[in-house]
Amino acid sequence: MPFSSAERPENDTSGGRASAKRRRVSWDLLRVAFVALVLLFHGTYLARQWHPELVARPIVFPYQLGASLLLVVSGYFAAHSLRRGDVVRWWVGRMARMVPAFLVGVLGTSLFLRLCAPPGWYAPDLRDVLANLAMLWNWKPQSYTYVDAAYWTIPLQLLWFTAIFALWRWRRVHGDATARALWTVLLVEMFLLPIRLHLQSEAFRTLYDGFGLYRVHLFVAGIVVHLWSRRRVRGAHAVFLLGTCTFAHLCQTRHVSWSVGLAIGIAAICLAALGPDWNRFLPGWAGRVLEWIAGITYAVYLVHQSIGYVVMRRLQDHGVGAWGQLLALALLAIGLGWLLTVLVERPAHRAIMRGFDRLRPQS
Repeated sequence: MPFSSAERPENDTSGGRASAKRRRVSWDLLRVAFVALVLLFHGTYLARQWHPELVARPIVFPYQLGASLLLVVSGYFAAHSLRRGDVVRWWVGRMARMVPAFLVGVLGTSLFLRLCAPPGWYAPDLRDVLANLAMLWNWKPQSYTYVDAAYWTIPLQLLWFTAIFALWRWRRVHGDATARALWTVLLVEMFLLPIRLHLQSEAFRTLYDGFGLYRVHLFVAGIVVHLWSRRRVRGAHAVFLLGTCTFAHLCQTRHVSWSVGLAIGIAAICLAALGPDWNRFLPGWAGRVLEWIAGITYAVYLVHQSIGYVVMRRLQDHGVGAWGQLLALALLAIGLGWLLTVLVERPAHRAIMRGFDRLRPQS
């Protein structure tokens, strides 16, 4: 979300050589809070929208905010870690964190759905699995079904990490034009949106959606916050840029409440980036719990939705009520997320980066 454990708050994330800098509780708290918003939205609102046979939820959170805010955080840490050294190693490190866990998540979720989905529920076939492994859904949603709808953010992040890698290489040659580049990206997104909405062109839709232009303003917002925190963009300029990002979100989603929530979340991200750490407000044990959960949030995001819906339905068949289903969703997400992190995400990243360093030794 955009938010893998590669993005360690205030640690060097350029490819595995962790610095000894102190973690900031504020980033852990934000990451955990935003993932909780994802689970809340999926568990209380989308669950009933997609599976109305589930019992009514005791609370309903109909705001798609968590994933969007995680993409902002992802943009911030991409820019934050990119400045630290080898840009090629940075890009390989990002791919090494995200891709293996995603591939295993797709395979594991698909197998679970094939074995455990209730009669009449979606169970992916081999074509669906292959299409999801190739991340084809943004390009042809009418042809390729999500194994888990939460996956929509993954190809966007991989594309944007690649784009920022290319822009950074260009910057090294042509000078610092970061703010101009961000304005260009925003203006291109906004200029093309009416064409996307009104031009009946499947080819144009495929390119616009496939390259993630419908949410690129979120990644831009995170980069802007980083530039502001480094005093590379003045406060008024940064606020104007962030306001434009929020306006772009309103135009894309056409949800005022979602856009207001995004603005509030971005303000919290700015406080975390520009202000002192929030550890003074939390006891030490709370910080340690937040650090542990924050370290598995990417994997939690990958495994919670489709599997969680099946588990909630199976529990309901055995008489478990709505509160019990929501608790089971949270515990299941944390448990499976921890397993995916320690068995796949971290060891795969270590192995890939060791191989990369052997092939491309640092000078």
